[in-house]
Amino acid sequence: MKRILTLLVLGFMLLSCSSGPMTDADRYIDFLYAYMPDPDLAAHPYAFWEANVDKTLAVRDRMGWNIPEREFRHFVLPLRVNNEPLDDFRLRYADELCDRVEGLPIGEAALEINHWCHEMATYQPSDGRTSSPLQTIQRGVGRCGEESVLAVAALRAAGIPARQVYTPRWAHTDDNHAWVEVYVDGKWHFMGACEPEPKLDMAWFTAPVSRAMILHTKVFGDYHGDEDVIRRTPCYTEINVIRGYVPARRSVVTVVDGTGKPVKGANVQFMIYNYGEYYPVAQYTTDRRGQAALDMGCGDMVAWAAKDGRFGLAVIDSEAATVVLDHAFGDRFGLDLDIVPPAEDPLPSGATDKEVSRNAERVKAEDALREARPKGNAAVIDSFLAAHDDANARALLASLSEKDRGDVTIDVLEDAYAHIDGVFNPLRDCPRVDMEPLKPYFSELSALGLKSRPEIVTWISSHIWLRNERNPQGLRMSPADVLHSGLADRKNRDIFYVALCRASGLEEQLDPLLGYARMDHEEQPEVGRGTLAVSYEGPGAPEYYYHFTLTRLFPDTGTTSFCTVGEDSDHNPWHCIFPLEIEEGYYMLTSGTRLADGSVLSHAEFFTVEADSSTEVPLVMRAADDQLSVLGTMDADRFLPVTGRGYFLLAVLGDRDEPTIHCKRQLETLAPVLEAWGRPVLLETDEDGSILEMLCEGCKSDSRQRPVVTVFDSFGRIVYFSQGYNTSLAEELKRVITQL
Repeated sequence: MKRILTLLVLGFMLLSCSSGPMTDADRYIDFLYAYMPDPDLAAHPYAFWEANVDKTLAVRDRMGWNIPEREFRHFVLPLRVNNEPLDDFRLRYADELCDRVEGLPIGEAALEINHWCHEMATYQPSDGRTSSPLQTIQRGVGRCGEESVLAVAALRAAGIPARQVYTPRWAHTDDNHAWVEVYVDGKWHFMGACEPEPKLDMAWFTAPVSRAMILHTKVFGDYHGDEDVIRRTPCYTEINVIRGYVPARRSVVTVVDGTGKPVKGANVQFMIYNYGEYYPVAQYTTDRRGQAALDMGCGDMVAWAAKDGRFGLAVIDSEAATVVLDHAFGDRFGLDLDIVPPAEDPLPSGATDKEVSRNAERVKAEDALREARPKGNAAVIDSFLAAHDDANARALLASLSEKDRGDVTIDVLEDAYAHIDGVFNPLRDCPRVDMEPLKPYFSELSALGLKSRPEIVTWISSHIWLRNERNPQGLRMSPADVLHSGLADRKNRDIFYVALCRASGLEEQLDPLLGYARMDHEEQPEVGRGTLAVSYEGPGAPEYYYHFTLTRLFPDTGTTSFCTVGEDSDHNPWHCIFPLEIEEGYYMLTSGTRLADGSVLSHAEFFTVEADSSTEVPLVMRAADDQLSVLGTMDADRFLPVTGRGYFLLAVLGDRDEPTIHCKRQLETLAPVLEAWGRPVLLETDEDGSILEMLCEGCKSDSRQRPVVTVFDSFGRIVYFSQGYNTSLAEELKRVITQL
């Protein structure tokens, strides 16, 4: 099978070179195949690419935008935006979008298409699987990454150059955000995806984006523009566009050894503290002067450097920073780092109050259009349950996420249902393994007749070509596509292994903490495991992937790669995770206290876990007496139409109970302070209890007692939480408000 795939790819390339004079369509198809990642090659036949290229060229001729060749090739032609599954969106909607904007200047057309996108979908948080444009339209909702994928796909379908831009991680708060840029009259402009505004370069995020440290986009192919290049891969070029938004600096990191001599060839990673970890956003190798540089916002990053078994860390807080390789892999030590984000300086808006008001009215009308449009996947679910109205069918549906149930197809459900033998078992019968596209696979894989894990490992080793270099973005492949193409990278091979085990009647899953498959143990039985215990002395219960993370460090051939352990364990308290059995190796336990101004007091603990032994390390949560810490998080979106951006106070009150009466009196005495503060104060009765549930969940309170008084911001960062009877409420709030 491996040989067949290779011959097919080579055969296409030879056919392209020997079938007579090449047309524009031929050249553009060749361009797509030259940089195509393996998952796209495996999932879609030549006819798919041919049809989309033909449609793209027809739109170019029709619309006449006069797009430069470089921008057309990299920002109109490609279907791929980020990590979404590809679909027939361009073929289905290109004509409709062109009809809607024909005759408009390109800038107005871009704004109009964003209105169309808002009619199709609006924001709703969800899991990390990215929906395709058609799936997002079907569900009518999407997180920011899915909204921006839809908007870029729509703009490109109408022949307008577009790209998804995002901060991989915010510097002043956890999480990230994605939006859209369009190329208009020789310049890139930004828009909030599916969030139409009256002008380009307007969006709700103009304040937080002013605090960004890096903004980047992945450009299909080998792109050469004016932007700072973060990295080039066989499939895409990652570029840094921070200078298009905020004042930025070029920070140069110099790596030296213990004697102060520059180190050539050291691996340098630029990292942002976010979600309890130092998250790598760019990686370079030092030159002969021991230097590597990155354009960044005017705040702090962390620089990690390593070579030949030695490493060091330092905070980058200016145009120059030095990292000393003063530690060896295996050293046991702790390190404190104070990290400060850029100051907030919102980008200016170019619209008048009248334009903003008129746009708001139109957006409201679009909300009504979207709500009236049929959405969801009810027909598929109802049809499936009508055919199989039993406990197994319901258990199968329950094993899928809400998003999966919103776009799963009937053939996937029928294939999985037919596989059930007896009582539904999610580790044997659920079609979902990771974040891969859902396609039927049980019947095909079970037909292979494999019965045991050793048989499955042997079959995969013999039939699946392990090729990591042609999927640098880590796109997921369905097990069916792995079977048909005969190739996969390591992650997709692991997903395929789990699927093949399930199809063979065996219970299997990816390791819920470490993310790999049991197949790794079959191939590497010599890898030992040890026990990691953590001691913590302090208030509260720090949570994984919010207050701290565990990272494995690999000193391989002069480079260092990071593997953050257990992202799926987010928001589990530390005592629910440890003691933990993990592979032997060198690790870093990172923790941090996020202050109200966005700064972080972080700590990193370095240690070795040895096989068949126990290691105990401290979990350090640093505190600052004079600054506020972030106590928890919640979804603030429901309040934003009333409060706008920034901090606000929310009180969920009871009826005539004593704690509520005291709370009201305390707030009344605080009225002058609240008035001088000038931020919204919301008093909620919360009849259905949904707000109370959200607040208590966000701060991990087991009680549902009223009243609850909180102060949080539009990102949902809770900096004050009071529950129940509290006669000191006014003084506490006064201290908090003074510090904000």
